[in-house]
Amino acid sequence: MAIPLQLQLFDAFLGTQEGIHSIILPEVFSSGGSQNLYIDKFGRAKKISGYSKQNSVAVTTNTGATAARWRGLFHYRATEGGSTSRTLIGVLDDGVDEWEIWSSADNGATWTFRLDLGSGSIGQIPDFAQFGDTLYMTNGKMAPRKWTGSIAAVGRTQSPTPAAAASASVGNLLGTYKYKLVSIRSAGARGAGSIASTALSVQDLQIDLTWTADTDLTTVGYELYRTSGTGAVYYFTDYINGRLTASYTDNATDLDILENRVMEEHGDAPPTTYFVEPHKQRLWWGRTDANPTRAYWSDSGLAEDVLGDNYLDFSDSETVGDVITGMIGNQEGKLVVFTEKAVWTVSGTGQVIGNIVDWSRVRTNAGVGSVSHRSAVRVPSGSKYADQEGKLLTTQVSTLAYFTPFGDIRLFDGDNDTIISHPVKDALSTYTYAQRAKIHALHDSQRRHIIWFYPEGSDGEPTRAVVWNYQWGVWYLWTPVPFSCSVETDTSTSPLVLLVGEGSPTTGGYVYQWWSGNSFDGSNINAVWMTKTLYGITKEGIPALSNQKRWRWADFLFEINQNVSLTVDVLNGVAPDNASALWSTTITPDAGSLLAANGDRLVAANADVLRASDASAREKALLKNAANGDYLHDTGLRLRIGDNATLGSWSLEAFTLAYQ
Repeated sequence: MAIPLQLQLFDAFLGTQEGIHSIILPEVFSSGGSQNLYIDKFGRAKKISGYSKQNSVAVTTNTGATAARWRGLFHYRATEGGSTSRTLIGVLDDGVDEWEIWSSADNGATWTFRLDLGSGSIGQIPDFAQFGDTLYMTNGKMAPRKWTGSIAAVGRTQSPTPAAAASASVGNLLGTYKYKLVSIRSAGARGAGSIASTALSVQDLQIDLTWTADTDLTTVGYELYRTSGTGAVYYFTDYINGRLTASYTDNATDLDILENRVMEEHGDAPPTTYFVEPHKQRLWWGRTDANPTRAYWSDSGLAEDVLGDNYLDFSDSETVGDVITGMIGNQEGKLVVFTEKAVWTVSGTGQVIGNIVDWSRVRTNAGVGSVSHRSAVRVPSGSKYADQEGKLLTTQVSTLAYFTPFGDIRLFDGDNDTIISHPVKDALSTYTYAQRAKIHALHDSQRRHIIWFYPEGSDGEPTRAVVWNYQWGVWYLWTPVPFSCSVETDTSTSPLVLLVGEGSPTTGGYVYQWWSGNSFDGSNINAVWMTKTLYGITKEGIPALSNQKRWRWADFLFEINQNVSLTVDVLNGVAPDNASALWSTTITPDAGSLLAANGDRLVAANADVLRASDASAREKALLKNAANGDYLHDTGLRLRIGDNATLGSWSLEAFTLAYQ
């Protein structure tokens, strides 16, 4: 008696584990065996689009015209004055002696040189923060810079610096004091605070102050600010009338000034830091070479005014030797500070209460920090991910997704961290730890996925990517993607444009538009969709794990926009993701030619046949070895389908599997 033929329909490709058997998870998509695909909004496995050059000629360094890579990109968007202007800021690094800042008014098509920081900044990764219509830039080696259409040093012209000396007269002062002056202009505006006087300790004396008159002729007087004898907060002490007045004697008790105005115009320029981040109407400047775990906050509304004593230190006895790796502001009302070993949060408003600023610093329960400031991305609530057992979960609040030094990706909910990258753990295990600071993430909010570009093996720059689709909770692998930086932008005609910077100086200074065209800048896209192990089902509708089967054919349903040639690989059920095929067959879904009323094919002027766009096509693949005519006999089967071409996109919508 003939063995009956059974058919199994697969119309959902949303898997959550790498190479896991489908007896545990009914979905068939294997994150580990597939590459250069994504799951679109309809749940179809679809070939990704490619990338194309924005600038037709590679940008070389202004000094020496040497080949370079793009080290950083930032989309600057100014809106003051009732109109919107957009500028792409880029950093070009030749790896030898040029680290240059460039700007582009046309999203990278043409570039203008702005500043060369030289060999001292080679290899440094820039950080950017926009505050109002001013963009601030830092890299850990250069003094911070700002951009408002041109580049300038950060810092305001400060008021005259007071010199303090103990008076011979008996007085009310007892303790150690420092002073600052603030020049008052004719319109009532305050200038930038002065450099602080040298600390002076006195006992039951008065203090004499002297300074050089302000050269700004609009100055009409000075406000004098002083610390208490045991504190570091500056309080208003007195007003001194007249620009030319250049001396004052202080005899006010601490109780006389503690209820006065707290100084908000300290005037000191920020230190040379690696990171800068807006939070609570301030800029936070994080990590210096001398103090790698400190972050300094600016005055409220004054991004460039930073008092050197106003900082928080993000370390404890368990994180000795740690360094800040980045900051994320206004995350559920808190500042999140990443170090390599921990995640910290800061709450509060910056108000002074009882001579103490009300910032509250807390080390969270997160088990590890982030590799770089560019690897953390905000994720909306309702995002889906799989836990280590493959169970699909949904986030309830806004979270941060970040890449850790352990080579995994985690969600941070404000106190705890959760690993979500189990489906691609094997791929991430090959990441280059020594180059971890170069890992960066790009949020494609239109397609609801986040892309992490990372270096692999001995690579010095990112070459591969893992992608988390938080709409469906699945992961993909994309390669090769040689991008050292990335940015999400908009234009006057498009709400979303994704730009990436070339990471190899050999190729040169190109900026590409990601998700543009059908090729990797002219090279083929090797797109592969692979199943987990398929076992078929019994009459009761459960996986037929123990039954030996003869695998006969598969009927595939595609959506394509032009003819494609796809290779179908047949593998046995225990084959790993990277195994060679037992045998292969080729199928060619036809997009369908357009016909005239009389049935003739319509052709273009060059005689090419016109074909339907985004047409559905059905194709059968016999799961038979062409060399000997044998079918696969095994309890399980894995299929791998793909093309390596620059043809149009294709998506796999469903397939039916026939077996006995």
